[in-house]
Amino acid sequence: MSLVRCTKLVQVEVLPHCAQLPVAYYLHNDYGNSKGANSYMAKKKLTRKKHFSANDTHILLRKSVVVYAFIVFILFILVSLSAYTIHNISVAYTNKSRLDRIERIYNSLKLGDEYRVAKSDVFGDKRIYSWDESRTYASTVEYGHNDTTANTFADLTTKLKAAGFSQFEDIYGGMARQLHFKNTQNEYVRVSVVPKDWQDTIIYGTATPNDMPATLENPSSASPVYVTIKVNLDDNNE
Repeated sequence: MSLVRCTKLVQVEVLPHCAQLPVAYYLHNDYGNSKGANSYMAKKKLTRKKHFSANDTHILLRKSVVVYAFIVFILFILVSLSAYTIHNISVAYTNKSRLDRIERIYNSLKLGDEYRVAKSDVFGDKRIYSWDESRTYASTVEYGHNDTTANTFADLTTKLKAAGFSQFEDIYGGMARQLHFKNTQNEYVRVSVVPKDWQDTIIYGTATPNDMPATLENPSSASPVYVTIKVNLDDNNE
């Protein structure tokens, strides 16, 4: 066994017959192996780079889909909230306009202090009967008035006509008499007037019809009275 320098920098252990090979052989093989190794490493790095690039693109695509879905969700929420807000504003505006009209009707009657408010339920929203969608509830104000039934009906009729209303119905008669009025804007007013003792009987049950013969015989002359004025912007079906 002998050691020979087959390349410039590498010592190799060779068989005796290796000594017969020219130095150029080893230089050629060493260079070729080095070149092949470099080529292999370059291909491996390129493959790895391509692999990493594909993975990065996939991750970016996934992130983009998530971000896009999040943006769409936020936009949906914003659009929904905007539509809900616009709807509420529209409803509030409509109800306020209706309430202003109803209050304007009551104020136009100019009832004065001689009509003392006992109960008030005035509203602007449209309240439909649950059992009949063609009918709506009316705003109601109830008063006490120190005069007879006949005089109160006459006074309220004069005030309503001065406010632009025309009477188109006088129904029921007796204790249940009602006068119905309407103006050119299709706004309706109902007026009922009952004697105080009759109203007390309805509310408190303190008397029976037999306890008030004078009122029953001539309700138009009974005094004082309880007045109910109803205003409806939609119909006269209540």
